[in-house]
Amino acid sequence: MTVRRPIRRRLMGTHVATVRAPRPARAVGSGSVQFLLGFGSILGVGTLLLSLPVSTESGHATPVLDAFFTATSALCVTGLVVVDTQAHWNFFGEAVILALIQIGGLGYMAGASVVLWIIGGRLGVRDQYMLRLYYGAPTMGETLTFVRRVVLYAVGFEAVGALVLFLAFGMAGVGWARSVWWGIFHALSAFNNAGFNVTGVDLIPFADVPYVIIPHAILIVFGGLGAVPVLTALQRRSWRRLNLDSRLIFVTSACLILGGTAFIAAAEWRNEATLGALSPWHRIDVAFFQAVTPRTAGFSAIDIGKASEESLFFLLGLMFIGGAAGSTAGGIKVGTLAILIAAVVAVLLGRDEVSAFGRRVHRGVILQALAIVVTFLAMLFVLTVALLATTDFDSLATLFEVQSAMGTVGLSTGITPSVGAAGKVILIVGMLFGRFGPLVMVLEMTRVRRKSIFRLPEDSIRLG
Repeated sequence: MTVRRPIRRRLMGTHVATVRAPRPARAVGSGSVQFLLGFGSILGVGTLLLSLPVSTESGHATPVLDAFFTATSALCVTGLVVVDTQAHWNFFGEAVILALIQIGGLGYMAGASVVLWIIGGRLGVRDQYMLRLYYGAPTMGETLTFVRRVVLYAVGFEAVGALVLFLAFGMAGVGWARSVWWGIFHALSAFNNAGFNVTGVDLIPFADVPYVIIPHAILIVFGGLGAVPVLTALQRRSWRRLNLDSRLIFVTSACLILGGTAFIAAAEWRNEATLGALSPWHRIDVAFFQAVTPRTAGFSAIDIGKASEESLFFLLGLMFIGGAAGSTAGGIKVGTLAILIAAVVAVLLGRDEVSAFGRRVHRGVILQALAIVVTFLAMLFVLTVALLATTDFDSLATLFEVQSAMGTVGLSTGITPSVGAAGKVILIVGMLFGRFGPLVMVLEMTRVRRKSIFRLPEDSIRLG
């Protein structure tokens, strides 16, 4: 009987590779979760400290919802308040608010990177990637060096601003002892575009004191521009050598400031409740200041509640736009606006590609900009309807308040303290979304995802 044995075949020089199917992207990236958890922890600590009796002038505990609202407003660098900052909080409470403003404006990860650098530690790759994405560092290897420059940029402006405002408040008759704290608080609040003030009446008493309001405006502008374009401009020293991002930020910001100054001056020139009672030169100063502060600081040298309706609608637009990406400002960002305008121009001119300043814009960036704007508009609509349903205020004032929260501005027609518990929660949601929504969206949209191996057939849709 013959026994057949299996034939052994040798695969000479052949390697068998196992190919694993790519995992689908998770709904929420771990970077976004880490980012939100970090800020959530800080928000919880801030709320706890502000709710304690040790934080108030009266020595009584602050209701948790009011403490949570104030902590959220400070961490989101908004400036909306439900209690008067000067009258309700003592020095410790104001110091907690100021610390939250600095953390919220600068970013807790930037601060953490500097602390780790001082003690000899280092951030992980994921943290460095998030910092690079947020601040726009050229490479991963340059991220920490770049972030340290950003921190020095912020601290430098805040220190000089504090000194200037200390002198300004002192010369304005505030008193030199009080001017020390006022100068520090307002410098950090202005640069971080927070809008919190410790005067009790905002900057309205200083409307005719240009050496008080102009330094505020300068701090707001450079905080809203962000360190990246300013440092890039100082390094390259040539308009032609600037990248497209910096060019769009500078040009769009300048147009908004100049156009805003002209519009507000024209709309409020004869309004005795706002600009009309000032001298012509002071009207121009205040109009300039009010064109700067809605993007997105929240200081005011006039009574916003007495401004004309056309001014309020114009301010709504400025609050919606905000400042530059990676800065202390909120809103959809000036870069987003510029890209969408360039896309509209390209479509109207029948061009296949979107370009600006001789540079082509990637299609994915245009879609991201569109996604941010549509999401913002949808959230603005939902929160406005919700606030209208829970309060008795008119539509314009309600819309203004919600947009101020979502744009992390802090300008108010005066209704925020009276919106009730449900209204406060709605505005809190608006502030959190306005501060962290765009960044989380960008983090999610820039993650590597599995590409589809097939394409669906095209079809036509009627427009117009």
